[in-house]
Amino acid sequence: KFTEPVVVALRKLSVEAELTGRNDIQVGERKISGNAQFSTKGRMFSHGTLLFASEMENVVSALKVNPEKMQSKGIKSIRSRVANISEFLQSPMTIGQFKQALLASIFEGGEIDEYVLKEADWEKIHEISKERYQSWDWNYGKSPQANFRQVRRLSSGTFDVRLQVANGKIKEAVIYGDFFGVGDATELTAKLADVRYDEESIKAALADVDLTHYFGPITLEEFVSLLF
Repeated sequence: KFTEPVVVALRKLSVEAELTGRNDIQVGERKISGNAQFSTKGRMFSHGTLLFASEMENVVSALKVNPEKMQSKGIKSIRSRVANISEFLQSPMTIGQFKQALLASIFEGGEIDEYVLKEADWEKIHEISKERYQSWDWNYGKSPQANFRQVRRLSSGTFDVRLQVANGKIKEAVIYGDFFGVGDATELTAKLADVRYDEESIKAALADVDLTHYFGPITLEEFVSLLF
């Protein structure tokens, strides 16, 4: 229902697009669009992307894909998997022209409906944003339980950090490594229990801690960077 009008519009531009799997639009083996849906209380929100003329190296560097997923799909690299729509156009066009072509196709050549947000709309938008979406609970507190692990080498040694995070808070922290501190690292990790999983809260919890006692020469900024 949601992707077919886009596929039809692309084909009118001689881009041989097709819906594959549950949520991808591809040209051959190359992915040009990903889509997602959310349904709640009888309402559905559907949204998607269209890669038109993106800096592909930036796209690739921003993506972190499970290697097992790549292997299971027989994909050698993310770069070979994704593509810009502009690569498949018979004639060059600007992003503005592309948007107009999509709209013209979706509205089948008829008048393109447009709703311009009024001042009252913006006031309501800002109100909802402030009360709900800018809150810590919305962005972090309701996140599902997750495991975090990072191995990194600093000047003081190699650190293997493992966190158990639930409801936006650190429930357990364990740190292994070959650093040369004299204190027991579990004394420090105990201070992280039930601390909000954000940099400001962690820095506040460790403000009076001598990190060099546990890990040798290391700054608070360096330590916090290990946790994200």
